[in-house]
This record gives sequence, C-alpha cells and structure tokens, in this order.
Amino acid sequence: MSDDDLLSIRYLNDFLFCERRAALHLNEQIWKDNQFTSEGLLAHKRVDIPKSLRRSDRRQVTGMWLVSYRLGLIGIGDLVELRDNDEGPPSPYPVDFKRGKKRRWDNNEAQLCAQAMCLEEMLGVDVPVGAIFHIKSQHREEVVFDETLRSLTENTAKRLRELVESSETPTAKFKQKCKGCSLLEWCMPKSLRPRATAAKYLQSIVDDGIAEPSDGDSL
Repeated sequence: MSDDDLLSIRYLNDFLFCERRAALHLNEQIWKDNQFTSEGLLAHKRVDIPKSLRRSDRRQVTGMWLVSYRLGLIGIGDLVELRDNDEGPPSPYPVDFKRGKKRRWDNNEAQLCAQAMCLEEMLGVDVPVGAIFHIKSQHREEVVFDETLRSLTENTAKRLRELVESSETPTAKFKQKCKGCSLLEWCMPKSLRPRATAAKYLQSIVDDGIAEPSDGDSL
C-alpha cells in the first residue's frame, strides 16, 4: 500500500459514530465545524506540537506520526509515553485526548487501539494498554487492547476502506446523537424519515386493497 492510499486514523472514530458522516467527509468532502469540533481542536492545540520531554521514568512525546501499512492508516498521536523497561526497550503507552466525558460508544477506544497497533508495527514491540485523557475532568481512563477491541479496530479499518472505494454514501437515519453532529444541516436525517401518518395510512389502503364499505358508510 502506498502512502497516498493511507486513511487518517480519526476516520475510524467517524465511521463507528456514523457511517454516513464518514462518507460525507471522505466521499463528498463536506466539512463543517460546530461548538464541539471547535472545542476539540482547541483542546488538541497543545499536544499537536511535536515535543519530547523527560519526566521521571518515562519520556513523553507529543505530535508523533503513527502509521500502519497493514491497516492502511496514518495519524498523529496526541501523546505517546515511552516508559522505562528493565527487561528491554521502552514500552509505548499511547494517550488520546478527548474534550468531553466518557461516551456510550466504543469509537474512542478503537481510535486509540489503532494508534497502539501502529506503534507495534513501527517499533516491533507489544503495546497492551493505553489511556483516554478526558480534558474537562482531567481524568485518564485506561484502555486494555484485548482481542475483542483489536478485532473491532481491524474490521472497522477494512470497512472504512470499502466505504471509500465504493464512493457511496449510506442513507441517513435520524438518531438522538445526530443533534450534536456538525454535519446535521447537510445530512438532513429527519427529511428521510417515514412520511406522516396520513401518508402511511393511504399506503396501507393500497397495500391491503380497498375494503368494501360497511352499512354505516352508506348514505
């Protein structure tokens, strides 16, 4: 796989949150920021600057490029801690920064797992665990890269590439999480919901056949 064919790791997050959103970004090149995306960009401003600092038993590297040709992914790690290891080379510990609190979906965990798998391919070492740092609460949530999460990450990377190669955009389906999406006005998920009750009633008449009028219906 050539460098030009690599997809950004962050699109795994997009895809797991909403496949249509990922297609609008990648296939239709539609972009729009809102309050949440703007806050996220500001929150990442400090860690996007490449820097390497030594802190006690570890080296902290920000703005590190990560790549996996096996997964076809590339991206920049917010923070990679290289922790001293008496038995061999330093152990990488990826930390992904998120603006809000822990969410109900597993898209953040898959994005972090992809970073770990990139580090494994690049450095030839095992990366068993990492963390998501929630900026508002200043709390780290540790994530174990078990077989279930690794399988989800690999399958998502494969499906994401299939979405791009198909050049198709999935049909919109309105859900509560759509309200916080920056592409809501372009996606228009509510416009593709089932029609009003009257329209469905008329369609049911067509589908079931027109019933014979009862005595009460006669003039």
